[in-house]
Amino acid sequence: MSTPRTLMLPDGVHAATLETDRGSFATLQARPDVGTPLGTVLLIPGWTGSKEDFTPLVHHLARYGWITVAVDQRGQYETPGPADPSAYTLAEFGADVVAMSKALGGYSQLVGHSFGGLVAREAVLTDPTVFSSITLLCSGPAAFSDEVTRQGLQMLAFGLENLPIEQVYDLKLDHDSKQPTYVAPAEDVAAFLRKRFTGNAPIGLAEITKRLLDTDDRTDMLAKSGVRAQVVYGETDDGWPLPVQEAMAEVLGVQAQVIPSAGHSPAIDQPAATARILVDFFHKR
Repeated sequence: MSTPRTLMLPDGVHAATLETDRGSFATLQARPDVGTPLGTVLLIPGWTGSKEDFTPLVHHLARYGWITVAVDQRGQYETPGPADPSAYTLAEFGADVVAMSKALGGYSQLVGHSFGGLVAREAVLTDPTVFSSITLLCSGPAAFSDEVTRQGLQMLAFGLENLPIEQVYDLKLDHDSKQPTYVAPAEDVAAFLRKRFTGNAPIGLAEITKRLLDTDDRTDMLAKSGVRAQVVYGETDDGWPLPVQEAMAEVLGVQAQVIPSAGHSPAIDQPAATARILVDFFHKR
């Protein structure tokens, strides 16, 4: 889970609703202050995440000259989601992102964080013509294979399907707070994290959790899509194992880039360095 360090929006970053032919999506957006925008960056959050995970990155990318849009996916936080479990397949998520890019004028630079990387890949495979590039940020090629991780995800999915989401959050927080690496967030951030988690559509979050258990590796198809790809992770990323991300980069024919002093959420840990790596990639041809 990403942990925003502050709930204040930087100057120029504002909440807005993105209207598409597949529905409305809550976003945080920013535009460059001066000059003609260089294009659009579309940021897709991960499991239990939201658009707020990109708040400082939205600000930095806009200062580099890019219209930047971070979204809540269907069923995430401030974007409503259907009650039907079949609405939360990767194909449905991917089609949403295609619609978002089209609504923003197409040719988006697409960045998917963690689970959002799986969605971003699906979007590119659905319609590569509306994306200029794809960045897989602390993401992986397929479902998690580590048995301990899988068991935890299975338990969470079961809880979301059988218990009130508030109770699931409390149980998860109790578990997480007993881990040796746990650092308690500030009171206002802790309140936000609870509000965000419990704001999810429970069936949607359960199905997203299952996608982390059943997604197939389609990296070879992405490599053949014709869309430029980039793999980036924090040096202490604890999501997909780093060798797995390195192997994914190799299949894509690129060298993975490492962000120093960052973990699973470089957009929060090191937003300036993350923005620099992204814009350098956007400008390459």
